[in-house]
Amino acid sequence: MAGHERYLKTTVYGLTGFAPDFVMLMIGANAGIIGMTKEHLGLALALSVPVFVVVTKIDMCPPNILSETLNLLFRILKSPGCRKIPLLVSSQDDVVCSAINFTSERMCPVFLISNVTGANLEYLKSFLNLLSAPAPADFQATPLTPSPESSSDPNVNYRLDLPASFQIDELFTVQGVGSIVSGTCMSGIIKVNDTLHLGPDTTGRFFQVLVKSIHRKRLPVNSVRAGQTASFSLKRPKHFNELRRGMVLLDKGMDLTCCMHFTATVLVLHHPTTISVGYQAMVHAGPIRQTATILSIGAGSGEERLRTGDKAEVHFAFISHPEYLRPGVRLIFREGKTKAVGTVNKIVPYQPVLTKPTGNRSRRTQKAPSRQPVALPVVNETKVEEKK
Repeated sequence: MAGHERYLKTTVYGLTGFAPDFVMLMIGANAGIIGMTKEHLGLALALSVPVFVVVTKIDMCPPNILSETLNLLFRILKSPGCRKIPLLVSSQDDVVCSAINFTSERMCPVFLISNVTGANLEYLKSFLNLLSAPAPADFQATPLTPSPESSSDPNVNYRLDLPASFQIDELFTVQGVGSIVSGTCMSGIIKVNDTLHLGPDTTGRFFQVLVKSIHRKRLPVNSVRAGQTASFSLKRPKHFNELRRGMVLLDKGMDLTCCMHFTATVLVLHHPTTISVGYQAMVHAGPIRQTATILSIGAGSGEERLRTGDKAEVHFAFISHPEYLRPGVRLIFREGKTKAVGTVNKIVPYQPVLTKPTGNRSRRTQKAPSRQPVALPVVNETKVEEKK
């Protein structure tokens, strides 16, 4: 992910849209812990993603500066806001111990490496090879998978027994092929020549599309399973030329309900002043990234305010177009230095507005008005003189 403050939205999109299993936080030993380091650590903790730390450039860092960086890092990890158990990895036994206990979300391994001399790189490689997916109890709902309350087996991240669903993260156009969508299969199995529903568009409608081909890791495959990333070549209807990030591909058995309004329980991590009704900020929820307005806070009297550390139920409304959202999805609400995290509780189904035709003929078949000059009426001069 991007580390610069200018590209924070790209980092947030990666954390919410790609649903990572782990986060590796990179810290320069000579630069130490800066503002964006704390920002990225806070986002990972807010999304309940396990974190391990890699301190680089130890070959060019003086020992006293390295010691200060580690002391500050350990102090932050042990603080009440993080409540992590830092472990400085210095042997293969530490690698095995940290890899086994890492999924508990309390253990935070710390690696000291140098890309120039190669110091301790073998420990990091061994740790990455020993990592496994989070335990089934670490279920986290995504925009395309049901919440634990609505699932018969809430301890599974990706369900093969559910109807197929696919979230679109990237869009491409290949000459001679057409539109290519890339993303993650969240449930079920998608095969070549399957017919899926693509949407929602700006009016909240879904359209049937055909999967012409599937590529995974630059190789053609016949199918893609839940939890795998892939790229699809789609055969779209001729009248549908609107593709964007945040759209989904759903099987026939999935609910095609989208929303413009939703409620979420939000915790404000930081805000300089207060947040009130009418405040607008960017909402990140899975692949969805759109500005939303706060319509009400709490009871909805209009006088409620949110400050740093406050938690309340907030009613949001997207300002542009409806999105496919589901209860249980984690979201990030940000604008400038304002950061808030929450979970979607309820959505208000959106009803597409269908415009009726104005006549029996379409606009193309209707005759255009004549552009020839209209003759002026002829006035009889003799009758005018008699009237005088």
